[in-house]
Amino acid sequence: MGMSRSSGVSRRSALKYGATASAGAIAASTLASCGDASGGTTEIRMWSWYSEQQEVLPKVIDAFQEKNPSITVTNRIFGSPDQYLPALQAAVSGGDIPEIFAPHTRALEYGANGISLDLKAALGADFTDRFFESANNQYTQDGAQYGIGWMAQTFGIFYNPESFAAAGVDGEPETWDDLIAAADLIRGIDLAPLSASFNPGTSGLDFFLPLITQVTDDPTWYLALDRGESGYEYTSPEVVQALELFETIVKGSVFQNGAGATQGAEATQLFYTGRAAMLFSGSWTPQGLVQDADPEFVETYKVMKNPAIASGEQHWTANQAGAGWSVTSEESKQDAILEFLSFLYEDEQYSTLMNESNSMPATKAAAERIENPIMEQMTSWLIDGDGCPHIPFGPGSSEAGGPLMSILDGSGTPEQVAQDMQDAVANARGTAS
Repeated sequence: MGMSRSSGVSRRSALKYGATASAGAIAASTLASCGDASGGTTEIRMWSWYSEQQEVLPKVIDAFQEKNPSITVTNRIFGSPDQYLPALQAAVSGGDIPEIFAPHTRALEYGANGISLDLKAALGADFTDRFFESANNQYTQDGAQYGIGWMAQTFGIFYNPESFAAAGVDGEPETWDDLIAAADLIRGIDLAPLSASFNPGTSGLDFFLPLITQVTDDPTWYLALDRGESGYEYTSPEVVQALELFETIVKGSVFQNGAGATQGAEATQLFYTGRAAMLFSGSWTPQGLVQDADPEFVETYKVMKNPAIASGEQHWTANQAGAGWSVTSEESKQDAILEFLSFLYEDEQYSTLMNESNSMPATKAAAERIENPIMEQMTSWLIDGDGCPHIPFGPGSSEAGGPLMSILDGSGTPEQVAQDMQDAVANARGTAS
């Protein structure tokens, strides 16, 4: 799951659960245009909670209108993802789904039920191949692709070099064992080593799921587990091994006290107020630090990849498109919709839009043109092929996050937690025996 800084809500964390709050819009930009062949207009409604571009996206829509006066684009931005999802579900239930919409965690479900369009078939592989493979994979099932990435994201460890120096930490930890050793030094100067959010419980999946990839060295393993493919279960040895690694990190006192109750904004605040030496978070973080942290802090903090499972191994980094677009399968407006999407993702235009909003792009070409130094560094991890899945898109998969708390508080063993994960997901899917 990016960050809606005005609301203090993590785009990624809110991707993981649907709340029941009523829908509310913080912005709506409507651009009028001319008629279709019968003298009317084709309206494209665009729904999301992507507040990062609420200032710059209307300029792109305006440019599209000038070239395509027969199409009206209405861009509606909801206040937060937990306000957005009930509104989207209501639209789907009422048979009046917006033409372009943020699919939340429902991309594969909507595609399988014929609600959203196979964009690979509609736009062609030449178009979808422009995106990072990890972003395409999350929206793909049985060869069909039901979404495209808008803002990609990677996770890493932000750190304060001054805190490292004061604690005697020499350089960036290479492995988890190195991080545990660094955490011991940092606690010696009365700082929390690594601030992280595990509230709600599914937030822990951002941290945990890449550990499955570290154990397997296979970024497709979790995708198969997420989709419920035969032979992939939470009780599989690979998941148990990842839970054992997570337990080792927890017992190494790496996280701040009370991590299980800490939400995203609180974890970030611990970091920039000097109470934690490090922060585990996503690539939306630089946007928030510019707004919230002291300017001197913004100039001095750094970011590094997740530690590797062993020296010389790959530093798998959580990556998927925390924000993306799906398209209604209703046929009457598809030509106009696809024309707008093609315009939106033109290389120069898309790159400029991402840079102006300090967002991480989902296309390879735009990734080569990132201007923010921290964002450029985190984007380079995708270019290097270090991205791995961390968003539970499969039905019921987000329920695996809750049992992780038993590792955090020491009340459960890896084997017990693996079984609890399997049971929770099976119950959510209605497949429990």
